[in-house]
Amino acid sequence: MKKILYLIILTIILSSSVLADNINVLNISSGTVVTGITYLKVNLVNQDPSSANPGEYVKLLFKIENRGTVDAQNVTLTLVPEYPFSLDPGTSAVNNIGTVNGMQTGSKAFLVEYKVKVDKDAVDGDNEIKLKYSENDKNYYTQTFNVTVSNSKTDFDIIAQDSTTLAIANTGNNTASAVIIRIPQQQNFIVNGSSATIIGNLNAGDYTLATFQINPIITNNSGMTNILTVEISYTDILGIRRTVQKSLPFEFGSSELGNITGKFTQRGGTILSNGLLYIVIGVVGIVIVVVFIRFRTRKKK
Repeated sequence: MKKILYLIILTIILSSSVLADNINVLNISSGTVVTGITYLKVNLVNQDPSSANPGEYVKLLFKIENRGTVDAQNVTLTLVPEYPFSLDPGTSAVNNIGTVNGMQTGSKAFLVEYKVKVDKDAVDGDNEIKLKYSENDKNYYTQTFNVTVSNSKTDFDIIAQDSTTLAIANTGNNTASAVIIRIPQQQNFIVNGSSATIIGNLNAGDYTLATFQINPIITNNSGMTNILTVEISYTDILGIRRTVQKSLPFEFGSSELGNITGKFTQRGGTILSNGLLYIVIGVVGIVIVVVFIRFRTRKKK
């Protein structure tokens, strides 16, 4: 009985020695290396832009390494986009890499890029996206990666106080830096003098004025409304340069040669941004308070 027990123990020891010879885990500067088998490692190494914007695209760059010493055959990567991410119709989520040689790591590793659409209603913060990978159509593995989403853009309201002065309000949630207001060339208007004005920085909720000499081109259609296009260029909080276009309806008055007049209007009502509305309400409130104080002072006398 003891001899049988000794044989069993000896067999286990010999098997362990053989296994240790074939599979060995090493820690080296490039990361964990496993000898005797394949060992695929996938990492998200870059996203461009570094913070994705809702409603826009983000490029995701994945690195595929084999930290084992045995070649990995028929390696396949499959992106699994779920809300708020999606691929354009007709874009394949599958990338057939083929063979990833043993110890193919670092600068020798495979790089795979996906261009992913971010939903316009995506929330700020880290949003998860999954990636599946396999070799020889078996041993499927799934990893989850975080993609940073942050709405770095802002928005503007623009009104015309007269034919020369435009009021621009930052109605978004972010600061707009290096703001430039430009009147591009267009069919029904001409700008005398400079067609661009440098505004500088415009914080969320703030407004400023820009002056242009805007004249409608002569027309015989009195009362006709044309659209003035205004471009607003700015740098967002991520340092990305953006340009948005705004439209202002302009109603022509007299159409007599040499006496072209007109006024800016709004479809369906008065053009007034929320920021400007608050300013007007504040001024009116101050006037009311001053009048009330003066009235009480006179009454006491």
